[in-house]
Amino acid sequence: MRVRPALPSAIAALVLAGCSQQAEDETSATPTPALTTEALPTTAADGTPLTLGEWLIEETGGGASATFRETGGANALALVCDRANRALSLTRAGGAAVPQRYRLTIGAQKADVLLAPGGGLGLTAQVDQTQPIFAAFADPAAVIEVTGPGTPPLRVPGHAGIGRVLTACA
Repeated sequence: MRVRPALPSAIAALVLAGCSQQAEDETSATPTPALTTEALPTTAADGTPLTLGEWLIEETGGGASATFRETGGANALALVCDRANRALSLTRAGGAAVPQRYRLTIGAQKADVLLAPGGGLGLTAQVDQTQPIFAAFADPAAVIEVTGPGTPPLRVPGHAGIGRVLTACA
């Protein structure tokens, strides 16, 4: 008869031990988040150097913009969407008295753009956002190269945030 009263106590102890083990397993299975910063690329996959800097993505009620700012603080390249007009403009730092033809290259894709003086902001042009080369700007693995007369080539990495600028104008 003494075995019977001990049996419920033993079962209760086993159930509690199982619950305790399950709680430990759930706690240890959840990884602790760690904050890390992603290193900015300094070279393309082929080893050629990139312009040092970072993309700044901004969205407002009127549109969106992606600006590549060089490490020294100067804006080198910008894509700006005017949402009301569904107009996308490309601006590159530099100056010229007359419009100049610049070449955009991303991998095998190439496009020529006529950039004109833009009121002190550099050289600018309205571009057709449906051109596939602009979608390639949003690929983080892409290397965007902008070449033109009288200026050194500008080589910057793509950025996923540029997709938000293109979407704002769609």
